[in-house]
Amino acid sequence: MSGRLELVIYDRDAGYLKLLTEYIRETEWSRTLTVKQATKPEMLREYAQDGSAALYVVHSDFGEADTGWGFVIRLYETKQEADEAAPGMPGIYKYQPLHQLLGRILGLYRAQAESVRASSTGRRTPVYTVFSAAGGVGKTTIAQHMARAIAAQGERCLYWNMELVPGSVLPKETDGEQAARFVYGLRTNAAWTTDSLNGLLYRAEPYGFDYFPGFRKFRETIELTAEDAGKLIGHLKQLGRYDAIVFDSDTSLGERVRGTLSLSDAVLCIVTEDGDSAARSFKLLAEWEEAFGDASLTDRNKLRFVLNKHTGSVSGTLPAPSDMTPSAVPLAGKLPYVPAWKQKHGASGKPSAEPLFTEGIVRLLSELRRTEGGMSNVDRLDYADASRNGS
Repeated sequence: MSGRLELVIYDRDAGYLKLLTEYIRETEWSRTLTVKQATKPEMLREYAQDGSAALYVVHSDFGEADTGWGFVIRLYETKQEADEAAPGMPGIYKYQPLHQLLGRILGLYRAQAESVRASSTGRRTPVYTVFSAAGGVGKTTIAQHMARAIAAQGERCLYWNMELVPGSVLPKETDGEQAARFVYGLRTNAAWTTDSLNGLLYRAEPYGFDYFPGFRKFRETIELTAEDAGKLIGHLKQLGRYDAIVFDSDTSLGERVRGTLSLSDAVLCIVTEDGDSAARSFKLLAEWEEAFGDASLTDRNKLRFVLNKHTGSVSGTLPAPSDMTPSAVPLAGKLPYVPAWKQKHGASGKPSAEPLFTEGIVRLLSELRRTEGGMSNVDRLDYADASRNGS
């Protein structure tokens, strides 16, 4: 993964710079930052001409403020001066606890990096969650093929396994110590939490996407709250590294799942032709709305039904339970049944490329991005009625 961020800090107060530099080098911040200090204007200009640093913290007594250097943050002697800093040149108060100071610096830098990335690409980082109310429908296969397809299009994608008991399809296992450290940072709002992700993410070669294989200890997963899930998504976006994030969700309504589904730009609900997975989906979605008062998953701008293991017996819509309005739910995509994968399942655990399946994934992604997620031609579906009438 990427290395540490290089920080150049200018202040005539050599004692302050020595204190700050030693703090960075002797604490966990050394995993995140490398620091160069400048006590004279000519030293600062020399570092700027070198061009290796992306982040500069410059005391307000330095007259020049060339944003061509990189991202510049002004360092002020008083809190009032920092609060009144001019737009486009953010300011920060010098005399505060060092961990808060560094956390604020990194927060400003990442917000700026994400803003630049979004403006340069004309889009933000979408979050897609692949979900099912029933097991064995191919949810993980679809999620990983989505990540592969996104990477094949030249975009940077992260696959994150949110299952309680992850499978062993991907080659790497999560480092237990790193995972525990990340969860601790997530819950305590530690400033280094985003950077601790670097020790958890791997590259899936030769497919080109990054992945988190899931927590090794299910307790770390099951204790994640909806708020934790929201923080996780925020930290992943703050990395400023990905054009898309794909979550492989669990088949439950645990807090972490609810948080992920609520904050996703699109949720792909996977069903098969047997009818059971669809019936379970209607029931689960009905209970979601009734229990949590959250209608986001009945919003046409959120939910997509995808038919997997298609053999040709279902048309372009998914039959709904009797007396439901509408009587059929549009399918966002149909992915073919691949007999060879059933034979390999549990052996290599790694489905080989199948052209028709891959083409279906690419079409699905294209439609998601064209419509920004959501069910076409349906404003809202009453899953509560569907579940009751179908029971």
